[in-house]
Amino acid sequence: MKILVVCNAGMSSSILVKKIAEYAQSIGEDASVQAVSSASASDEAGKWDVCLVAPQIRYMVNDIKAKVGVPTDCVDMRVYAMADGKAAYEQAKALKG
Repeated sequence: MKILVVCNAGMSSSILVKKIAEYAQSIGEDASVQAVSSASASDEAGKWDVCLVAPQIRYMVNDIKAKVGVPTDCVDMRVYAMADGKAAYEQAKALKG
């Protein structure tokens, strides 16, 4: 699964990206995960299966969804703050359907 994580500057999400990838690998699943800034989201259209948005820019979820054209949701604030790779990966899997 290909997961895009969008945050304000594309930097605060780097730890979560690493944790998602580590969790996916630990359960034997292949995941490509990358973080970008909200300003760069439109450059990622059509490249990902799902998009997770950082809670600090939750107000931009609909705009980002329109830009990337894939199922998009905001990561729970606690999941993001704790860099809970398992919870974020499970959210991404549920989004993909």
